[in-house]
Amino acid sequence: MASITSGFSAMGIGTGGIDTASMLTQLQSAEQLRLTPYTALQTGYKNKISTWGQISSVMTTLQATVKKLSDSAFNTLTVSTNTAFTATASASASADAHSVSVQQLATAHKLKTETFSDADKQLGTPAGDGKTRTLTITQGESTITVDLADDETSLNQIAKAINKKDGNVNASVQRSSDGEYQLMLSAKKTGTDGEMKVSVEGDSSLAAILDTQNGGKNPENSASSGDAMTMVTASQDAVLTVDGTQYTRSSNNISDIITGVTLNLNAVSKDEQPEQLTLTVDTSAIKSTLQDFVTQYNALLANTSAASKYVASDTSGLTSDDVATKSSDSGALMGDATLRGMVSEIRSAANGWYGDSGATYGALADLGITIDAQSGQMTLSENKLDTAIADNADELGKMFKGSGDIDGLASTLGSIITKYAGDTESKTDGIIKNTTDNLDKQLTVAGEQIDKTQALIDAQVARYRVQFQNLDSVMSKLNSMSASVTSLMSSL
Repeated sequence: MASITSGFSAMGIGTGGIDTASMLTQLQSAEQLRLTPYTALQTGYKNKISTWGQISSVMTTLQATVKKLSDSAFNTLTVSTNTAFTATASASASADAHSVSVQQLATAHKLKTETFSDADKQLGTPAGDGKTRTLTITQGESTITVDLADDETSLNQIAKAINKKDGNVNASVQRSSDGEYQLMLSAKKTGTDGEMKVSVEGDSSLAAILDTQNGGKNPENSASSGDAMTMVTASQDAVLTVDGTQYTRSSNNISDIITGVTLNLNAVSKDEQPEQLTLTVDTSAIKSTLQDFVTQYNALLANTSAASKYVASDTSGLTSDDVATKSSDSGALMGDATLRGMVSEIRSAANGWYGDSGATYGALADLGITIDAQSGQMTLSENKLDTAIADNADELGKMFKGSGDIDGLASTLGSIITKYAGDTESKTDGIIKNTTDNLDKQLTVAGEQIDKTQALIDAQVARYRVQFQNLDSVMSKLNSMSASVTSLMSSL
């Protein structure tokens, strides 16, 4: 706008005795008032979008805690510390006690060749004419096949070729105690399923070094198996007894015996005596999650209250013909039906009963969580909550998670939150997203209308400027004529 009024004096405006520059500035200011309704709409849309964004963010935080109340908060278990094994529990595990003893750990098969003075010396018999020999390593149904050229039969080259296949065998060249070199083959899988069988076709010299079909020579009796390679570690399955039943597994990491529990075997049980594995409900997880729930629920209600707040407009100084505008202290979503409906649903869910008939705990008040009837804010009595958790944690779990055909508080409230705020896990959009999308569209329309109106204002001010320039020119001529007449009259 400044560009339109700048340079008036340079253009001669005002030299005819009339202050047209000031007049043009005043007219321009009056024209700019045409933008006020659209800029007010634009500001309103922006404030609403921002406020809905804040509410949605707080709801998403509350949603995460509500999900915990419908699952992990009441399924978090404290696991005992044991020597022969460690255990971890998932949400599907149950509080219980088990007798566990470890008779044998699973080990991975490991083989080594005889020693050689040079790790880069070719050990195979040259086939010539570009022919190759084939090295095959078999582990159950898994097979690694490696083709070796005449210049790829050294220990280092063989190890490199095996590792390049990225199978279930790791190859390395190590130095023995006397400084010579030997090829080591290590199964990546523990248990008998990982036992290796090695064969070479097309090179009898290399076969004499690598062929192993019976687990490898026993290091205490090199002639015991007829194999070329020596066993460093035998393939061995884990053997353990849980609650009186013996199990054999190929791994020391076992998750298919006790539901929801993973056992990691560390050592054979001392004197074959079983250890007690205990899984107890972690009541601290229940309490901390409920504390978070109260804090986040109150934050949501505080946000919605601020967004819907009504502050009366200041009407002092207004005449009967003036229209009072909305107070700037009122909430951006004051009177919004969507917000009002959302808060009503949330507060109704929080005040509901979710226990079985005759249950001791079925409402938040029974846990020491009272709700202010006016503000909706929650107050938590930790002593009463501690008593409820210690008295019947299972009943509290049913209250939040639901039981049978009865929905729990967490599932009910979670459905309401998803309805409005959506859910990133299920990739669901909520009502708030649709509302802000519509506000974005209206904001775009308001911006386009502002641009159009500004263009009209600029054009009108330009017309005023031309008219004032013409008027100024006429007034200058009249002033000149007047001066000439005055001069002529004075000479008579």
